[in-house]
Amino acid sequence: MAEERNRKFKFLSIFLLLFLGVFVLGQVPSGGKKPPPKKIKHMHSDVMRVLPSKFEGNPFAYGKVGFEHDGTRLYSDSAVYYQKENYFRAWGNVRMINDTVTMTSDSLVYDGNTKIAKAFDRVHMKDKKSELFADYVEYNRVTDIAIASGNVVMIDPSQRIETPYMVYDRKSGIARTDQGAIIRGKDGTVTHTQVLVYNSKTKTIDFDRNTTIETPDYRINSDKMIMNQSTDVTEFIGRTTITDRKNPRNYISMPTGGGTFNKKTGEAFLKKRSTVYREGKELHGDEMYFNDKTGFGWAKGNVLIDDPEEKRFIRGEYGEAHRELDSAFVTGNAYAVKAFSTDSLYFHADTIMAVQRKDSTKVLKAYFNARYFKSNAQGKSDSIFYNETKGLMKFFRDPIMWSGEQQITGDTIYAYNNPELQIMDSVRVFNNAFAISKVDSLNDKEFNQVKGKFMTGFFLNNELNLVEVHENAQALNFVDDEDHVTKVKERIGINTSDCGIIEAEIKGSEVEVLACRIQANSKLYPESKLPEKSRFLKDFIWRGEEKMQKWQDIFDEPPAYLEVKMKESGTETQEMEKIDLDDVVSSNSNQSDSGSAIQVDPKLNEEADPIQNTVEPTKENEK
Repeated sequence: MAEERNRKFKFLSIFLLLFLGVFVLGQVPSGGKKPPPKKIKHMHSDVMRVLPSKFEGNPFAYGKVGFEHDGTRLYSDSAVYYQKENYFRAWGNVRMINDTVTMTSDSLVYDGNTKIAKAFDRVHMKDKKSELFADYVEYNRVTDIAIASGNVVMIDPSQRIETPYMVYDRKSGIARTDQGAIIRGKDGTVTHTQVLVYNSKTKTIDFDRNTTIETPDYRINSDKMIMNQSTDVTEFIGRTTITDRKNPRNYISMPTGGGTFNKKTGEAFLKKRSTVYREGKELHGDEMYFNDKTGFGWAKGNVLIDDPEEKRFIRGEYGEAHRELDSAFVTGNAYAVKAFSTDSLYFHADTIMAVQRKDSTKVLKAYFNARYFKSNAQGKSDSIFYNETKGLMKFFRDPIMWSGEQQITGDTIYAYNNPELQIMDSVRVFNNAFAISKVDSLNDKEFNQVKGKFMTGFFLNNELNLVEVHENAQALNFVDDEDHVTKVKERIGINTSDCGIIEAEIKGSEVEVLACRIQANSKLYPESKLPEKSRFLKDFIWRGEEKMQKWQDIFDEPPAYLEVKMKESGTETQEMEKIDLDDVVSSNSNQSDSGSAIQVDPKLNEEADPIQNTVEPTKENEK
């Protein structure tokens, strides 16, 4: 019995396998061919007839014509149905409708074998995402791709795209054209581009070649960029310029791979070395940020703030600009150059700030370890304040100034430049004024000296010519007699003076006391009668080794490559050769890289300089 059951079980299993094999084979058409395409079906029409002399004998329908094919319904006023070819042509109020798309047109050709519809004249294709208008559309129902040409307009909730040609992939939501396009946004933005790729799902647009974007506030010209309409952030891949439409002098210039711009916030992040132009001024940097709404910007790496109208630029490793305060500062090996018609003025400090006040006064401030160099005068102090409009320079905290052979020190020094003639006019020293010069450059023990509480020096031909010292005035000068023929000098003696006021003439290293007034006490000593320790006035300090001989000496450790060639004329100053500071990033640049910034109030005026720690000269003394 058991053996018989096993034989029956095996027989049943073989039968089931054979049956299933036959069933499966029966599902595949013979020869492995695809199933034949579905036939177009005529649903209804007012009239349908066959005219042997027309349409090759195929049925002609008119009046509320309706056909159906694989879930898609086609309606028209009239149509010709090519039954054998599975094909028909329709005219008048043509509509093609299915669950995902509706297309209307004046006429249409539909192939039931390929599922390709070709619509002509006043074509309108609509889905849940967008609408497409064109003179001609070829729509493939299999690939879900529409190819439109002739006055193409694509509309979605945020914009309108106009182009002569477009390929629209409804599955991916991507529309593209390489024949030029105009995009009109609902916010008033108008964009012109040669190549466009629009993703309706991600709301991103790729622009390529000759792209211009016009917003109510900006004009953007770019070789290549990607705009995200969801975030309003645009990434600039090609060379780009962003211009303020209200003031075309204000714009941003970016090289290839420049950065991003947020239309909502007005923020621009510039990755490559770019330039921000603002009211004739320029801000350059390897990496930059600028907010057009707040007017604040910063730059890192080889920073340059250039003011061609003022013939002045500032360089450093980190900088910030404030539009509302009309100010900017640079730190990290910072230095500034002010060009004149025949000379240039150089500044160096930890931080250099440029400010333009509301009255148009231009001010330059150099903070901490400040130095300056000009061919006829050099100096340094903890801080320097330079009023470019008035030509006034102020030196605070341990200031020292050199003019020719003269060394001048005091608690505070003011230097006056004639802004029209661009020459040094005078210098004033407040509290502990001291002027020193070597009698002989080879002799380190003989010095002409003048000191007092206040001192005024007057320049002639850009050289210190006359000094006037007030209150507790003292002078010590070596007196020589020069043979007019041989020019040989013979020492007469050493003159000392104690007066209320001393006037002295300066000629190079020579000092001649012209007048000693108010409780005058002068005496000429033979050189042998005045001890060496008495040949130095109280608080005498000679700092000649600190004097800067060339402009590069404003740096403690000059960079390996630091050279500026200026083309100077009465109307033009042009920087001919850029300066490479990439290898000289100091600790200040490390601080800036961490995101910190020196906070300085640019609104402080010259009478209340934040660095000044000395008693300001009284109005009486200034007179």
